[in-house]
Amino acid sequence: KSKSVTVFTGAGMSVESGIPDFRSEGGLWSKFDPNVCASYQQFMKDPKPFWDMSKAVSEILSKAFPNPGHKGFATLEKYGKVKAIITQNIDGLHQAAGSKVVYEVHGHAKTGTCLNCSQKYTADEVKAFFTKSLPPACIKCGSNKVKTDVIMFGEGLPDDILSNAIISCKTCDVLIMTGSSLTVTPANMLPLTAKKAGAKVIFLNKDPTDMDHIADIIIRGKIGEIMPKIIASYDKIAGTGEDKKTTKEEGENKKDETKKEEGKPTTKKEGDDNAVESLEKDMS
Repeated sequence: KSKSVTVFTGAGMSVESGIPDFRSEGGLWSKFDPNVCASYQQFMKDPKPFWDMSKAVSEILSKAFPNPGHKGFATLEKYGKVKAIITQNIDGLHQAAGSKVVYEVHGHAKTGTCLNCSQKYTADEVKAFFTKSLPPACIKCGSNKVKTDVIMFGEGLPDDILSNAIISCKTCDVLIMTGSSLTVTPANMLPLTAKKAGAKVIFLNKDPTDMDHIADIIIRGKIGEIMPKIIASYDKIAGTGEDKKTTKEEGENKKDETKKEEGKPTTKKEGDDNAVESLEKDMS
């Protein structure tokens, strides 16, 4: 029944793609101190710890691929159900899965910018940084204040991305949250924004959060296992996917049979079958 679904995803969304949750045991924060390596203020003093961490992140992301959860949301967008995905992740896996409208509220690691002169760097240029001495020097001004376009602690979120994310939460009729502990502000307040605007809120999360009380529905489990079931159920109800093709072909065959049978008296059994068929269509 929903006509406009907004999806909100966190780090847990990509764990099944081989990207460890930064905060979990064995995650990135156990190897790199976020107060040093992910702090905007510390970066401005010394960017090398950030780049040492970024090199490790780059190696992890290079081996990651979209999981069934990413692909499932891309499919629902294709069906016209999902209107926007808001993600805290910097891995680009939603786009790799085929999603078109993605608001990366914490930025991404693909491209870069010099904070001194605003010189932009492409994805290929950022990759090349990791083959040379770090931190890289800006090709335009010579500054060492070049960083990837991720949002660091103490750095403001991009105004246009955040604005679009807020609008999508205020205008959706269903918000699905998955893979987030909902502890990082201000992004963690977006599901509440949707709730206050009248949307139904669904949490598809492996673990509980402090905001579970705002959810209308909570489903515990792995997103990669849950999403294929949701897509299969939706395909069955809406007649999409492979079922749609089969239904269409059956419909064409039925039309041909009808033409052949025109003028032939309808028996009671045939009449009963038609009534059942009509009822099934009404129910679906």
